[in-house]
Amino acid sequence: MQTLIAYFIVAIAIFYAGWLFMPQAMRRWLIARLITIVPSSRRARFARLQSGAESVGCSTCKGCATDAPAASPVKTIQLHRR
Repeated sequence: MQTLIAYFIVAIAIFYAGWLFMPQAMRRWLIARLITIVPSSRRARFARLQSGAESVGCSTCKGCATDAPAASPVKTIQLHRR
């Protein structure tokens, strides 16, 4: 029984990792295919997934939305002879 539970956890982890690293176009294609298969009670969730299928790595932090800090001025190094 423990082995089956471990297999189940590993299978879910593999599916989740595959979903995270899947290209956005393939993710949208897969969701579009799943919408036709799933029951009508679940279609709203898949439609929401399809509209918000962004890159997971970039959609959570919103770090790119802020302005970049101004570049610091270049400081000249002066060399002195001894």
